[in-house]
This record gives sequence, C-alpha cells and structure tokens, in this order.
Amino acid sequence: MKYELFSLNNIHDSMEMVNVELDPFLYLFSQGDFDELTIKHIILNLANCLELLVKYRLEQEHWTLIFSDLNKAKYLDYLAGDFVSVDIKSGILRLKNICEMDYAFVASMHIYQYRNRLMHYTLNSTFEQLIKDVADSMKEIAEFVEKEIIKDLPQEAQKDFRDTVAGYRKYAEALKKLKL
Repeated sequence: MKYELFSLNNIHDSMEMVNVELDPFLYLFSQGDFDELTIKHIILNLANCLELLVKYRLEQEHWTLIFSDLNKAKYLDYLAGDFVSVDIKSGILRLKNICEMDYAFVASMHIYQYRNRLMHYTLNSTFEQLIKDVADSMKEIAEFVEKEIIKDLPQEAQKDFRDTVAGYRKYAEALKKLKL
C-alpha cells in the first residue's frame, strides 16, 4: 500500500497544532495554571511551521532552492528526498535575494532559536518574552501565508489555510491580552 503525505499537509498540520495547543493553554492559564509542556509544543510546532513554509515557497520558485548547496542539486535526489535541505536563515535570505520577498521573521527567528535550545540544550527565557514572541511569530506567519502562500494553493486547501490563519490572528490577540 502506498503512503504519501504532501508538504501542504505537513504545513497545515504544524500550523493547526499551534491552534489546538493554545486552546487548553489559555484555559489553564486563566485558571492560574502554567502548562510548560504546552508552551514547548507550541514553540516546536511554530518553528517547524516556519521552516516548512519557507522551504515550500522556495520550492515554488524553483526546486533547487531547497537544497543546502545549490551546486549539488540533482533532480533525482530532489524526487527521492535524498538531500540536505537549506537551513532556515539561508532560506529566509533566499526568499529576500532570489524571490524578492522582504520578510524579516524577527519573532519567528526567536521561536526558531528557542526550538534549537529545546532540542539541543536548555531553554532559558522569561515567560513574558516567550508569550510575546509566540504571539508576534503567529502574526508574522499569518501575514506570510496570506500574502505568499494561499493564493497559489489548490482551491480545496485555501479554506483550511484561511481558517487556520484566522485562528492564528485570534490566538495572537488573546496572548497579547494575558495578564502576566
């Protein structure tokens, strides 16, 4: 039996998991409880989402742009998924220099740095800064999806992505209003 999971599904799943995680997080926070594990998952999913979105948009420009080393880009390796892909910083730079898209992703890069600390060391920050960066990153990602991604999606995927982006905007505002 063949199993295939498209990158759009992965992107949407990562985005939607943030929305799914925020519902109980906000409820528990309103009850005076801080759920550290949920913040961890939100950070990991936001970082994953950013990386997938950047690579998806680069791939829409040209498949070679998702290779770490453009000189090693081979179409058969691309089709097999057997290559080292571009890192997030280089990917964002390629969006700017090659695709002529100017997205700084300032808060999202903070999220990506948090992700690296969670995965490879220890995350140290303040709760206030984490919440601010999560909310701002969600806004950055929502804007990017609205301006650069949705218009090129298959019709059936556009509604799902619009709904998820609406959730991002709603939850980002809810996070901004938290009494920390």
